[in-house]
Amino acid sequence: MMRLVVVLVALLIVGLLVQKQLGGSSTVEQAGQGAQHVREGAPRVPTNPGQLQAFEQQMGDYMADEAERRAREIEAAEQQ
Repeated sequence: MMRLVVVLVALLIVGLLVQKQLGGSSTVEQAGQGAQHVREGAPRVPTNPGQLQAFEQQMGDYMADEAERRAREIEAAEQQ
């Protein structure tokens, strides 16, 4: 009788762990929220091949602006 109780408890624990791994909608929600977050000024990904050249230039400018902004933030943090 005691063995049966131990086996049932072990199966319950394993079942809960499997459910948490397979049915973990919280991790999907977190990834979805992060994926939808886009900084203002970030260029949109082109949908036509003809827009690729302009996107490349916009992305380069955006990366340079972000690098400058982060450098200013680091300097401000170091001065405090």
